Amino acid sequence: MSVHDHFQDLKERQETVSAWKVGRRLTGFLRPYWKTVVLTWAVQAVGLLMMFVPADLTGRFVNDVKADDYGHVWLYAVIMVVTAVLQFGITFVRSMLNVKACGRAEWDMQIRLYDSLQRMSLSYHDRESSGQLISRMIMDMRFVGSFYRMVIFTMAEVLLVVVIGLGYLFWKSWELALWSMLMLPVAMWLGVWFGGRVRTKFYDVRQQYGEVTSVLNENISGVQVVRGFAREDDQIEKCRERSERLIDRVLDAVRVWAFYAPLDTAIITIGLAVTLCIGGRMVYARPLDKELLGVIVSAFLALRLITMRLGWLGHGISHAQRAVASADRIFELLDETPPVRDKTDAEPLRQGPGRVVFENASFGYAEDKPVLRDINLTVEPGQMVALVGRTGSGKSTLVSLLPRFYDVTAGRITIDDQDVRDVQLNSLRRDIGLVFQDSFLFSRTVAENIAYANPDADMQQIIRTAEAARADEFVRDLPDGYHTIIGERGVTLSGGQRQRLTIARALLKDPRILILDDSTSSVDPTTEREIHEAMMHLAKYRTTFVIAHRLSTVRRADVIIVLEDGRIAETGTHDGLLNQGGIYRTICDLQFDRGGEEAAIEDDTGDTEHESSEDETD
Repeated sequence: MSVHDHFQDLKERQETVSAWKVGRRLTGFLRPYWKTVVLTWAVQAVGLLMMFVPADLTGRFVNDVKADDYGHVWLYAVIMVVTAVLQFGITFVRSMLNVKACGRAEWDMQIRLYDSLQRMSLSYHDRESSGQLISRMIMDMRFVGSFYRMVIFTMAEVLLVVVIGLGYLFWKSWELALWSMLMLPVAMWLGVWFGGRVRTKFYDVRQQYGEVTSVLNENISGVQVVRGFAREDDQIEKCRERSERLIDRVLDAVRVWAFYAPLDTAIITIGLAVTLCIGGRMVYARPLDKELLGVIVSAFLALRLITMRLGWLGHGISHAQRAVASADRIFELLDETPPVRDKTDAEPLRQGPGRVVFENASFGYAEDKPVLRDINLTVEPGQMVALVGRTGSGKSTLVSLLPRFYDVTAGRITIDDQDVRDVQLNSLRRDIGLVFQDSFLFSRTVAENIAYANPDADMQQIIRTAEAARADEFVRDLPDGYHTIIGERGVTLSGGQRQRLTIARALLKDPRILILDDSTSSVDPTTEREIHEAMMHLAKYRTTFVIAHRLSTVRRADVIIVLEDGRIAETGTHDGLLNQGGIYRTICDLQFDRGGEEAAIEDDTGDTEHESSEDETD
């Protein structure tokens, strides 16, 4: 599926999912904090009641002045001051309760999203761009947070003001209250119309923001490549193009808002003017009613408070639709079912020596394009197996099936007679040590990186493991030794240094099975020989799979598996496969660096038979 088709699928899903359904799912995260929410609404209601006290006192003051009675003026002033102080305290308490409920709900959702992202299969990460995922984690969560803060409580405040205000108006003058209610249906209809129009617009904005983030992420991650090929202008133009698309979508969304906001204000203003005219005619028609003028003033001020809050309705709907558009993108991720997951009856990986068996195992990233076909392989405990083959033959894919980064599409894989699909993922991966081709390190201390798989390891264990991986010497030369904070992705270290640290990280885990994906490709022959000395000693106690592109690595293996077009083409030892003169012999002649490497191997092993064997193949 292309990126365009995937985007269209997401957009169609967004258009068919009910905004109310998304809203209910969002409010579900507030359920654990419902007591705080109810308390916030109660405090909010008290504060809104106090808002109408000044309006009522102003009407009474007008009537007293009209009757030349100034005896209550100081009392009105004191009540207003007390009301203002109480409103300050209520607003403070409400704000704290709001953050307590909304902040925790937003945090719960953030953790849920992060957890889902971490547990998602590699196929999902292969499909989704990092920019889109970052956009969901940051920008979409930001707007979802505004849903809790603005929509749940701001819209509730609008509703409470309307209910309390209409009650006050009916208490003061049922005629004015009835006239005032005529504008409410119009305002609500406008809100519904606006919400339907703006939701799709903001979804497009969020999607395009993800595209811009993807470009920026590529530019930052690949800055060395960009500069090395002098493509700065092209990347800037690409970023400008995506940014212009984002601006166009923002303007499209703002255009809808810019039309709605003045229209809503105009309708409210017209409603106030009509109410004022009606109130004036009532005073003119009832000259003997001495209280009516104050009633009209109080009612008008109360109505003004209601209409001011109705003005918030547009902002609340805007935030709600932004939040719904963002939440829909988040829920699309949360609803993704990982193809690789624990069965309901999954068991821990039982203790065993580490015997690995592939039984007619097949796999393909796409159903019609198999990468591995009918793999039958038995690896005995303690054996070192070297996987050899041309690029794209399936070497990395085969070892990725062991920790269940992907699941076989046919056949099965067992570890000590347990099908890996029947084993709990955490238990399985705890017993498998991995050294990836990409020597990824975190922006932490050297010690923390080595102990990443075993956080409880003490410093002595970390140092012993670093010594075994031949990393201790260069680590001690760093400014703060094992407490040196290395740069993001380990950029402050050389390729060989990073690989030795990743090897140490895998060894500290003390796994039953070790997977080394081209783990010595970036080290010099001397360092490679040092690592191999440690690896040969450690490999005696664990089953080891090695993907290697150096002859010295392959020759040390107990068994060499040659892959060709996703199948096992040849199996045997180095000398035996060379004598067969098949694919392995061809790979040795064409792929392995056999020029300057033989001297290093001879110095390391002192085995003249190997030298003789190589002479025969030249």
